[in-house]
Amino acid sequence: MKKRRASSPPATAAPAVAPGKRRRWQIAVLALALLGLAGGVAIGLRYRHSARLRAELPAPPAVLPAGSLAGLLAQAQRAAASPATMADGLAELGRLYHANGFVPEAAACWRILQREQPHEALWPYYLADLARSAGDYPAAEQELEATVRLDPRYAPAWLRLAEMKFKSGRLDAAAHDYQRRLELLPGDSYAELGLARLAQQQGRTDETRQRLEQLIARDPKFSAAQNLYAELLAAAGQEEQADYHRWLGREGGRFREAEDAWRDELERWCHEARQLCHLGTIAYQAERGDRGRGYFERAIAEDPHDPLGYQLLGELLLRNGDTVAARDTLQRGLTSGGVPAPAHYLTLSQAEEKLGAPDRAMQALTQGLDRHPDSAELYHGLGVLLARLGQRAEAIAAYQRALALNPALAEADFSLALALIDAGRKDEAVAALKHSLQAQPAFPKARLLLGRIAMDAGRLDEAGDYFRPLLKANPGVPEIRQIVAQWCLQVGRAALARQQVSAAIEHFGAGLALQPDDPSLNANLGVQLLGIGRPAEAILFLEKFRQLQPDDPRAALYLGQAYAQAGRPAEARPVLAAALQQAEAAGNAAVAARCQEILAALPR
Repeated sequence: MKKRRASSPPATAAPAVAPGKRRRWQIAVLALALLGLAGGVAIGLRYRHSARLRAELPAPPAVLPAGSLAGLLAQAQRAAASPATMADGLAELGRLYHANGFVPEAAACWRILQREQPHEALWPYYLADLARSAGDYPAAEQELEATVRLDPRYAPAWLRLAEMKFKSGRLDAAAHDYQRRLELLPGDSYAELGLARLAQQQGRTDETRQRLEQLIARDPKFSAAQNLYAELLAAAGQEEQADYHRWLGREGGRFREAEDAWRDELERWCHEARQLCHLGTIAYQAERGDRGRGYFERAIAEDPHDPLGYQLLGELLLRNGDTVAARDTLQRGLTSGGVPAPAHYLTLSQAEEKLGAPDRAMQALTQGLDRHPDSAELYHGLGVLLARLGQRAEAIAAYQRALALNPALAEADFSLALALIDAGRKDEAVAALKHSLQAQPAFPKARLLLGRIAMDAGRLDEAGDYFRPLLKANPGVPEIRQIVAQWCLQVGRAALARQQVSAAIEHFGAGLALQPDDPSLNANLGVQLLGIGRPAEAILFLEKFRQLQPDDPRAALYLGQAYAQAGRPAEARPVLAAALQQAEAAGNAAVAARCQEILAALPR
């Protein structure tokens, strides 16, 4: 039998593969297939996820303000609907809704982002802001707790948490959160104030006072601290000091919210003109940044047909001394297509007057009255301009018309009173001033002028009725302190005329508390103390009198006499010698004789 010959493999056949290598190859192919399948599944899931998110997007509001907001919302909506830009588009959409007052739409965006990006602290913080604005404090607190868990270094969140816990009576928890803020911002006024309020609530009066004194020494314009300190002083019976700190609180200006970068950053997305005007007004009152100018300019850009932005920007420019720009801005507002408010015409008139154009100032007021014939403010402005132009009778008529339209316009009463005094009609002026106090009982201008008129007429008790409340409400105003000090001087002299020395001393001392450098008050108080045998106390005031009036021989005489009565002859002798020399040079024989008499009696 022939042996079978082995056949050769075809030329195109694959080379033989070892069994182990063949298995590895099959595994690799299978892995690639599985990866392809997984990728397909992931893509499918991602698109289904995107579709679900798109379905959750809030529908655009039916009514939108004028300006760029509609276009920006549409652009953000498209970005949020695209898988590639969904996160950024959704954040943009939320900011636009939030900053422009569309609360449900903004909340929907933040909730989606909070779910999709659970490690981002910004989204619960914005939800907390919306909840707090709506008065839903439990929800706001819950979101703030989530914020500080995610980002414990964001100090504004700790402050908001502390304030909520304080208001709900959880004082220990509030203290913890205030302290956390202080750890991040050492010396922070808001946290220090919060801790002072906590100490007050828990009856730790000494700690409260100490905290507040340290706080107002470091931050004297922090009005909330001044007001709380005034409350503490009043409770302790220190009413004059309380009045002073209340006044400091008012002078500190509008209370400023604590810096909040995340909340403030939303303002860049505001495109509603009236809201921008509101933000600008707050910035002006709180003296922030450019004091609102940028907001007012944005308001004009968003709605050039609304005159309010032009009015507020014009007022700001005028206050800042940029009168030409103020006038031009206000003129543009008149042609914006809207209806300018009376204040718009008033400010334009003031700008024209400052630019030396009284005719154009009058024209602005006339235009305003054509548009607003029942505006008491415009008639008052007309009266002020007429008075400056020397047209007193016409000014009085304008003021009276303003008061007929608005009897509570105290400024018009005051302006009328000034014009009536100028015309020699004092009784009518007093009636106008008293009428202004019916509308505004604390009206400072009227009280001050009525007090002056009564004091000049010698009606000191009546003057005091006007001055005392005025001083209580405005204890730090220099003009008021000065006039009340002069009233104290006159009341003290009247008491001396009635031989009421103790009352006179009390009045002179009250005047000096207001004007420590007044020479007449120092002289009168010192001389009266000397007269009742209290030379040691008199010396302080008589030294001040001589310091203030070094060329008056009486100042040296009184001081030398006080030194002599106090048993200090070595100090009395040179002062009396100087007084004698001054008196002889001035030809004042009486003072010279008295100096010689006292010098002769001094022990050697």
